[in-house]
Amino acid sequence: WSPRVGFNWDVKGDKSTQVRGGLGIFSGPPPFVWISNQASNNGVDFGSFVVTSGTAFSADVNAYRPANAAANTSYNLAITDKNFKFPQLFRSNLAVDHKLPYGIIATLEGIFAKDINAVYHRNINLPSTGTPLLGSDQRLRYSASQIYSGAGGATNANPNISDAILMSNTNKGYSYNITLQLQRNVKNLYTMVAYTYGDSRSVNDGGSIAQSIWRDRAVSGDPNLDVTSYSNFYQPHRVIAASYYRFEYAKYFATSFGLTFEAANGGTGTYVYSGDVNRDGLTTNDLIYVPKDQNDIVLEGVNGSDTRTAAVIWGQLNTYINQDPYLSKRRGQYAERNALLLPFYKRLDLNFAQDFMVKAGKTRNTLRFTMDIFNFGNLLNRNWGIQKIPYRTALLNFKRVETTGVNTGKPVYSFPYLDATNQIPLTSTFQNSTGQNSRWQIQIGLRYIFN
Repeated sequence: WSPRVGFNWDVKGDKSTQVRGGLGIFSGPPPFVWISNQASNNGVDFGSFVVTSGTAFSADVNAYRPANAAANTSYNLAITDKNFKFPQLFRSNLAVDHKLPYGIIATLEGIFAKDINAVYHRNINLPSTGTPLLGSDQRLRYSASQIYSGAGGATNANPNISDAILMSNTNKGYSYNITLQLQRNVKNLYTMVAYTYGDSRSVNDGGSIAQSIWRDRAVSGDPNLDVTSYSNFYQPHRVIAASYYRFEYAKYFATSFGLTFEAANGGTGTYVYSGDVNRDGLTTNDLIYVPKDQNDIVLEGVNGSDTRTAAVIWGQLNTYINQDPYLSKRRGQYAERNALLLPFYKRLDLNFAQDFMVKAGKTRNTLRFTMDIFNFGNLLNRNWGIQKIPYRTALLNFKRVETTGVNTGKPVYSFPYLDATNQIPLTSTFQNSTGQNSRWQIQIGLRYIFN
């Protein structure tokens, strides 16, 4: 059932003030690869082998079967909860449009969405308990005998199971957006400016397969808990402005120009360790603990050739934390998933269109030539329209849990150089991106319009 209701109210009856809104339940199917995973990851459906030299084609499928083939004794599983439901969420919006002097229309609109049945994956082959680390970071760590031991026999009857990913539902995610917009449309000129503030929280944001949706969620506690954090789509601030002008002339021609400007946070980042701190079998999903001072962390060189003392390493790490806009406010706490906001990017796009009207019997058709220049500012100046990305979000390397001395039971980390060859430490969070979003692009089109 997906009931919905909406309304539109002309408050004064003269179209000067309009209140509109609605609410309802919306649903749809998940990516079906998450469903089909349970057929392809069942441990008995198929196997594979590697051929290092050329093999002639044979129409007989049995010709490719190894002579001594045997069923797998180690594999992963993808399974679905018997009560699993397709994604469903509640969504509502409320807006007010009001006419201001000089033909300006002001709009204030809010949108709120809440998960009813979001997709949630967990690895039920993980043990339910572990041993807390010593020191300030007291996350649970699984023992070597607990992790991925399966039934213990590594035979057909008792295989080792690496992952057993269960797909079920959660209702903890939500998002909201509030937008203020001003727009004006007079004769051939349209202008608009808007600001949006928003928040988006989720348990997980999706992945290409069942295993990756669980694997790629950064955690500081139990990797299976359905706890919310900032989603991949978190963008708290966004400003957009547009202007469009069109004029017709000489009966058969029309030219239009349009500019669109956008300024917004350029995405999110997540600070994790490089290494498997909690021993869940994953090396890139452990959120870092942000140390308050040197007593909060045990540091040593990356390798034998790294001769920095613990005090020197701490000084470099402390300098980095102090300059980081997120970590400097997070001391003594775990980092949060997707909580590092990338700096504002500023982008200007240009659109040009030239229309040629042609008579086709009693109607007028249009041949339209278009040219879009994306990131037009970067075309004008190579230093404009550049997006920023982190140097690295795997900030520290996990080396081991200390077994001797005063730090017994505490994790040991290293803080790698930005440039190990020249011994240059990492001192700033962001660098200029050289990706496509930092480059200008031109798109040319030709369109025939039948009127």
